[in-house]
Amino acid sequence: MMTETNKKQRLRVIVVEDDAFIALDIEDVLLGADFDVIGCFSNVNDTLALLDQTRPDFALLDYNLGKETSVPIARRLLTLSIPFMFLSGQTRDVVLEDFDDEYPVMGKPFRPSQLISEVETLVQT
Repeated sequence: MMTETNKKQRLRVIVVEDDAFIALDIEDVLLGADFDVIGCFSNVNDTLALLDQTRPDFALLDYNLGKETSVPIARRLLTLSIPFMFLSGQTRDVVLEDFDDEYPVMGKPFRPSQLISEVETLVQT
């Protein structure tokens, strides 16, 4: 028997996070909410390569990725009209200094229910 959850298409999400343990935690939260995590990435080049091949429905971006930031990924997502949210330990001012407009920033650590709620809200807009 097909349930309402099975009928709707699962939200395809990518996670960009350089800390493997945090990436696994985020992935676990998303999978628990019945999202489809199509990839976890720890650097700009691998993420951009994926975006050349497929289009997720949403992206969660850590701001600091070791010696680089996720700003080039955010800019590519903007050109592709793919919604995203920064999930970062950095302050909102640090994350948004590279952008002219406001973009969602959620701090780490985060509450799983808050993360899911924010993702669902951003995908609907």
